[in-house]
Order: sequence, then C-alpha cells, then structure tokens
Amino acid sequence: MQVAYLVMKKSLERAPLVQTLIDLRFAELPSMKSISSELQDELHQRMVDEGFPEKIVSEAQVMELHFDQATEQVRHVKTSNERLLFRAAGEQQIVEVSGSSIILKTTDYRTFEEFYGTFRKILKACLDVFTGLDKTLLKSVGLRYVDVIAPTTDLQLSDFVKESILPPDFNSKWRHLQGHTLKAMEVAEKQVLVVNFEELAVKDRKVYKVLPDNLIEPDSKCGLMIQGQKEWLDLGSKTYGILDVDHTHTFVGSPQFSQASIETATSTLYEQASEVFWGVITDTAKEQWGYKEV
Repeated sequence: MQVAYLVMKKSLERAPLVQTLIDLRFAELPSMKSISSELQDELHQRMVDEGFPEKIVSEAQVMELHFDQATEQVRHVKTSNERLLFRAAGEQQIVEVSGSSIILKTTDYRTFEEFYGTFRKILKACLDVFTGLDKTLLKSVGLRYVDVIAPTTDLQLSDFVKESILPPDFNSKWRHLQGHTLKAMEVAEKQVLVVNFEELAVKDRKVYKVLPDNLIEPDSKCGLMIQGQKEWLDLGSKTYGILDVDHTHTFVGSPQFSQASIETATSTLYEQASEVFWGVITDTAKEQWGYKEV
C-alpha cells in the first residue's frame, strides 16, 4: 500500500534544520534483544547494501522525553539499551536497532519523501532478517525535527520567531542566561505534539549548542556530523534559539505490525510538524533563509 503524501509547496534555500529522526517502537522481540552473531552479520550486509556500512555496537544511557497519557504530563525517562548501529558514509545518517525499536537519524535532511524512503528500506531489511518482526505489536512512531534559529547580522531572535514561542523578557538590562518554553498538545486520539523552544545566550558572537540535551549522543562512537552555517560564527543578536518539534503517534490497542499503518501515521505526523514550523517563523526569517514555493 502506497501513501499519497501532501505535496510540499514551501521550501527554504538555507533551512535551519540540524537533525531529524524517526523513532519506531514495538513490543520487544527476543531475536532483536539478543542478536546472534549470524543475524548481526546478515543485518550488517543488508545495511551495507542500503548505504549504512559502518557497524557500531554500543550500550548507553539515554534520556528521553515522554508524554504520560495517564497523567497528561511531559516527563523525562532514562533508559539503558544495548544498541546495534549502522552509520552511512560522511557520518550524517545512522540507524539504531534494539530489542523494541528501530530509529533513523539524519543531519542531511532534504525532503520527507526522501527521508521516509530511506526508513522504508531499513524497515524492509529488518523484516527480512528478524523472524517474527511482522507478528509483533506496534506501540508508537515518532517524528522529530530540530532547528537552530540563528539571527543574521543586525537582527534579533524576535525578528525570526513569533513572540508567542519566546520566553518572557523581564528586563533588558539583565544578562540573559537561558530561557525555555514548552507546550504539549493532543492533536488527535493518542497523538501528542510537543514543541520545545530553548533561548540561549550567544557566546563570543557564536552558536555553541545545536541540539537539545536529550538528543546529544552519549556515546562518542555514534555521533553525527552537523553542517554548520556561516551565520553561527558571527551573530549580532544576544540570543539564538533551538526549536524542537517532537510529534508522536501511539497506536491504539497495540495492533499487529503493519508497514502501511506506520507509513500512514508518520505521514500525518510530518504534515502537522511542518505546520508548526511554518507557523512559528516570521516573514523576516523566510526572507533571510531564501523562501520559495515549488
């Protein structure tokens, strides 16, 4: 089953996007929890074929942001996972496989269609290698976009994003250290959109942090290269921002694994996450980043 995607009519020549990920969660599968050496070799070969030749075995504690459906509160959860990762040439894309998840991260995002096309191939490889994956239960799929909002010379952060997302400015005479806003919204049943905005002080006219704390890779072996922008080295503003749009679809009733269901859910997440981004940035930001309609 093929999903009809919304045609992308808006684009930026110099998009501020720094990282995108798809995070698929399912009921734990024994063959993926303790992957035998034979299955590791088979999966490695498939990943080589798909453009992810570098194999990395890692165990790390990761801090994740979760929306608790019962309490309707956002909370941080620390997990410790043994992970099998495969990284692409150039160190800008990586796949992570564990007993109950498949995650694709990229710092070289072009379009959603291209990004999900890569994830579709990774999913097919895992289905071919791991017996029973097609019979396990779906739990959730998440789509996350992180943008660094760095004002160009002589402009301020407030020129680039709407006032509604900025932390309050109490006194312009005081030195800004850090600001933060967060909003969680239920956009449909079991579908939660969390928008984080972090306002950071510029240091020596430079950007010094580009990812939220819980997206910073804890294992240095598994990091990705992020292509910086020249504006990051000579900012005229006192602050810059990190926009983090984290959208999750929880599958109602834990249905059986279905590629079509995953693709349909992720496509909807993309459309709504895109709507948030275009609703947050200003006309000035669009002009500075080379807005065009295609």
